[in-house]
Amino acid sequence: MINANVFAPTPQAPSGGVTELVLTHNAPEQTQLLLPMVAHLSRSHGDRWLTWISPGPVDRRLLESYGVDLRAIRVIHAPETQDNRWILWEALAKGNSHTVIATPGALTERELKQLEAAALKGHCQALLLRIR
Repeated sequence: MINANVFAPTPQAPSGGVTELVLTHNAPEQTQLLLPMVAHLSRSHGDRWLTWISPGPVDRRLLESYGVDLRAIRVIHAPETQDNRWILWEALAKGNSHTVIATPGALTERELKQLEAAALKGHCQALLLRIR
């Protein structure tokens, strides 16, 4: 059994960072992999948002079927990659989300470092979805 407290940040340490998840294009298991994580994240931090920056619509009924707390998630539609990156940076830096999920496309090392800095500033985690 894994002790969940091992993964919790210490109160003195700043929390925030970037995690990338690589998904196979059009694989049916993407939903089965991603939505349970979204559901868990929506229920884990009562005082801040789980923010999902999505290039397309997200089916509310599908979220509910996986147990996502719809009161704790905000979905932002950002179809353009450049807009998506700016919105991602803002959502991370503001500090009102505990996790921000986005599909920003290919990032340069400089852009990745900017997102990491925004995540640290906002004490937030970024979950970047990369499709290959």
